[in-house]
Amino acid sequence: MIAVSDLPGAHRVRLTWRLFAPRRWPAWAAVAFLRASLYLPLGARVGIANVLGGLYYRGNAKRRRIAATNIRLCFPQWTAERQERAVREHFRLAALALFHMAVVWWGDERTLDRCLLVTGLEHYEAARAAGHNIVVLHCHCVGLEASLVLSRYFPYVGFAKPLKDPVLDFVMTRGRERFGGRVFAREAGMRPLIRAIKAGFGASYVPDEDLGPKESVYAPFFGVPAATLPTLGRLVRLTDAVVIPCFTRFLPDGGCELWLEPPLTNFPTNSAIGDATAMNTAIEQAVLKMPEQYLWTMKRFKTRDTGHSLYD
Repeated sequence: MIAVSDLPGAHRVRLTWRLFAPRRWPAWAAVAFLRASLYLPLGARVGIANVLGGLYYRGNAKRRRIAATNIRLCFPQWTAERQERAVREHFRLAALALFHMAVVWWGDERTLDRCLLVTGLEHYEAARAAGHNIVVLHCHCVGLEASLVLSRYFPYVGFAKPLKDPVLDFVMTRGRERFGGRVFAREAGMRPLIRAIKAGFGASYVPDEDLGPKESVYAPFFGVPAATLPTLGRLVRLTDAVVIPCFTRFLPDGGCELWLEPPLTNFPTNSAIGDATAMNTAIEQAVLKMPEQYLWTMKRFKTRDTGHSLYD
């Protein structure tokens, strides 16, 4: 296997004096707050998240409407009261995710083991022992950042969209790569990921995002036609890989579980729509285990074949 440092296409970040300009101080203050939260008991972090989540819910009407629309579309069988409760809980857990980001970025081994439960690693180990290349399928959920701890267990790479704030982008990238993983810049395209998979790296892939009609097909997501990238099937064909689903969820005590599942069977299919549908189905099954924790504030159904937005 080639060294992770030899892989091209990395998202490069450097600590320069520009990052310490006065206009960057609020970002550093936020970073300091997150870093300091590691010294708080887990119960205290949960309590602060409850307050912050309530403020986030009340203060961001746009995201609140998007989440309410998505949950109503995906869970029409729920009562209006149950849907509203799910929206409020989603915002609370989104706030809790900030504190778990701190654990992932800075926590020592003891803190990681206490706060993050990892199960299902045997599925990855069995696939690797059988000589398979591996793509790890994730979905957008509030606890997604916890998936970065997989680089503690095996060589791991993935994509990232650079943050607009250079301080936060620097801190995030350093945190994501601290176990030896590599973050590729999204604009580098698929070639670095393909090369890494063929070289034996586990490759993170998070495809459940509406990126418009150009490269997408319409596949059902909780029964709603969703513009879905069929790239996963092409990626598997190009690299002769298997797909291992891996998801994260927060537990009632405030900890987080990351679980890996057996490889997808009969994948890829014989069509782009079949690939997209199979992928969405795998994500649906995970979301049903943590319905409030999917990233409902994302416009998952933004692109419509009718041209009419569901979020107006």
